[in-house]
Amino acid sequence: MAGQVAGASAQSASYKSQAAYADRQAQMAAEKGNYDANLQSRSSDRQLASMRGQYLSSGIALSGSAIDVLQDSATEASLDEQAIRYGAQVQSDNYRFQSGLARSNAKSAMTGGYMGALATGVNAFTGVSQTNQQRTMISNPYTQYQRARSGAIQGMF
Repeated sequence: MAGQVAGASAQSASYKSQAAYADRQAQMAAEKGNYDANLQSRSSDRQLASMRGQYLSSGIALSGSAIDVLQDSATEASLDEQAIRYGAQVQSDNYRFQSGLARSNAKSAMTGGYMGALATGVNAFTGVSQTNQQRTMISNPYTQYQRARSGAIQGMF
């Protein structure tokens, strides 16, 4: 019985370790996503500033087509940044799901260990009870007399 509980405890600890690892991975994925999105944003800002500078140094006014190109570029840059954040969020959410699953498995392992130990105890008690009952039947002269008598009575009919 103690072995089953100890085994369940070890399995539970393993699942809890997996959960902690997944939690850490989720946090790191979220942080990396923010970092990458911020890098993308800064890079996009530099590119847009460079484009503005090139237009202005070429004598092109920031109106009409030039402003449309800048706005489209800014929109694309924003979408790139959002895609990075979304990908990081999905990855982080997947790790959090794995963490929750591992915690659930840890609880199930402990419950299973206790139930297994309880079942072993019940089976052991039942086996002892049956053995004692058989011993009582064998050594009890009254039950031997009753068995002999019922056999004789059955033989008469």
